[in-house]
Amino acid sequence: MRTLNKVIIALIFILAGVLFTHNLTSINVDIGRHIKLGEIIWQTGEVPKTNLFSFTAPDYSFINHHWLSEVIFYGVYSLGSNVQGAPGHWVSGLKAIMILKIIVLLATYFLLFLTVRKRNIFAIVIAFLVSIFVFSARTEPRPEMFSYLIFASYLFVIYNYKKTKGTFAAKKVPFVFSLWVLPILQLFWVNLHIYFIIGPIIYLFFMIDEVVNKKVWKFKNWNLIENWKLKIGIFISIILTNLANPNFVAGAIYPLKVLGSYGYSVAENSSLFFLAEYFGRWSPQDKLFLMSLFIVVGSFIMQRFNLFKIEVKPKFIDWLKTRVFDLLLIAMTAILSFKMQRNIPLFALAVWPVMAKNLDGIWRMEYGVWNIEKARIIFHVGMIFVLTTSIYLVVSGRFYNYLDSSKTFSLNVSSAARDGTDFVKENNIQGPVFNNFDIGSYLVWQLFPDQKVFVDGRPEAYPVEFFEDIYKLMQRDEKIWEEMSQKYGINYIFFAHTDMTEWSQEFLTRIAKNPEWPMVFLNDAVIIFLKDTPDNRPVIDKYKTTDDNLDEKIIQTLNKLDKNDNNAFVNFGNVLYRFNYLSGAAIVYEALIENQPDNPYGYQGAGYAYASMNDPATQQKAADNLKKAIDLGFETFNNYFTLGIINANLGYFFLAEENLNKALKINPNSQNAKEALETVKKKIDLLLNNFRNESLKF
Repeated sequence: MRTLNKVIIALIFILAGVLFTHNLTSINVDIGRHIKLGEIIWQTGEVPKTNLFSFTAPDYSFINHHWLSEVIFYGVYSLGSNVQGAPGHWVSGLKAIMILKIIVLLATYFLLFLTVRKRNIFAIVIAFLVSIFVFSARTEPRPEMFSYLIFASYLFVIYNYKKTKGTFAAKKVPFVFSLWVLPILQLFWVNLHIYFIIGPIIYLFFMIDEVVNKKVWKFKNWNLIENWKLKIGIFISIILTNLANPNFVAGAIYPLKVLGSYGYSVAENSSLFFLAEYFGRWSPQDKLFLMSLFIVVGSFIMQRFNLFKIEVKPKFIDWLKTRVFDLLLIAMTAILSFKMQRNIPLFALAVWPVMAKNLDGIWRMEYGVWNIEKARIIFHVGMIFVLTTSIYLVVSGRFYNYLDSSKTFSLNVSSAARDGTDFVKENNIQGPVFNNFDIGSYLVWQLFPDQKVFVDGRPEAYPVEFFEDIYKLMQRDEKIWEEMSQKYGINYIFFAHTDMTEWSQEFLTRIAKNPEWPMVFLNDAVIIFLKDTPDNRPVIDKYKTTDDNLDEKIIQTLNKLDKNDNNAFVNFGNVLYRFNYLSGAAIVYEALIENQPDNPYGYQGAGYAYASMNDPATQQKAADNLKKAIDLGFETFNNYFTLGIINANLGYFFLAEENLNKALKINPNSQNAKEALETVKKKIDLLLNNFRNESLKF
């Protein structure tokens, strides 16, 4: 049995490792800015306290709450990029950061394992699976990964103290002294990431738990009083340690006020209910969180009512006292997760030790099959099968397909955005640049200090009114665009066309039709428009995208794409579709279908591209592709509705009726679907009447 346990534990960490090993999906987001800031801090010995990177708000005050993480990122990137013989220095530098991330996250889960290792193996595995799959949705190399490690360290220290509650065996030193490691951890945490505010809260929960269980109001126990002096001293030390940051008091209280300075909504900072309402559905990641929450609550209920043990149930209040810390921890992390999607990993980390404790009695029942050794072996083999299957699902990409994620099991780094900045450098295109929020941090990394950006991915580094009165209006209002682009002297536009905000979509669709801003670069991630001026004319004449060279440019881009990266194909096809380059979009989607014949995105994209051509010759292709997408799981209202309209146009009225009924089953309130169904029914009635009339003639 011990051998099987060791196999299971090994599989636990193999599964964690493969989940943490994936391509760098956030290459175009924050990591580049973190590297650049780390470089500046390392070279100057100072932490910048202003915006620094933008020409629109260069002197705006900015508190950098993760400067130490950025120094670490820069150091690791530098080491990786200087490896002798490394193919592409910047790629090897980023891969070094990805490896660091894997090590940090594995260390995080190892610390949690140390808190549960004495539990029974079944409880350990079940709680781990619930934890790791929820956690895996947010495993990019970001400063928060250090928060996860320190969060787990806090839990390890506190749970270890709660288990020992005595003295060191050799020195007879009160074990409370082990809690002094927490202020040291807090010293690093306050400079690594904004989650440092959670440290004092976790310790406060611990003190509440101790008060409930130790009855500190009885002052006759002088040893207890001395211990509490130390505990309170540790709590005060943790709080005071937060002042040890470059911004002193302002930095210590920054987490309490940061969102008040956000003039731009970021999806990861939004509540789960808002995201569900905005997108019209719960994302797979958020569904996993909800499922895990119900499972954890269920485990508390089972543990409370002793479904795993045959013994006298304790009174509710007595049971509650023993679970104060666990309940507070789960409640806090669950509430934080509902308030902000980015907080879900904290809940996932708290799940493993708490749920493992809840399930710990599962092998201790004293009756039935649970006492049979063969049953234990069967369950051990079953756990090995589940863990092995989980590893396969991750490595094969099926798990990421479920999450609708662009992750793959690899250390691949996309060069798409880099190709765009290389284009700017090679052709000596000068700023000022108008870029969108999403790509700004990448441009900081690649272009600063030679060029500053219009905006980057730090909402708190810009005035609130900047986003509403300037950034968004320039994209939404053509007159404002003309006025402000002249004011700032905008020379080129560099956008991540994957930006799905309404204003970005409006702007790109409009600017693509503006002859004063010809498109000179397009790939699966970014698009560049260059202002038509005499200085820019040589570049425009050489690289302007036209109907004559579009297919050639599409093929060139397709040849650079990773065949396993379905998101690259989808993003490229989507932008071509948006600009009404329908035949080009169809080519991209067909290439995705060829590479990944079981991927519904290719069929769905091809279906809409062919349908939009309004050519009778392509309508059957559109119907075939949309049907295939539906068969592969994309049973959405839009797919059924569009397929119904296409079948009606093709004269397949019975199929159209079936499709439209399914669409209305998903969205019963759609007036368009109701009207289309009514029209189709009239067509069917007319056909049936004609058939009856023809039959009567015979």
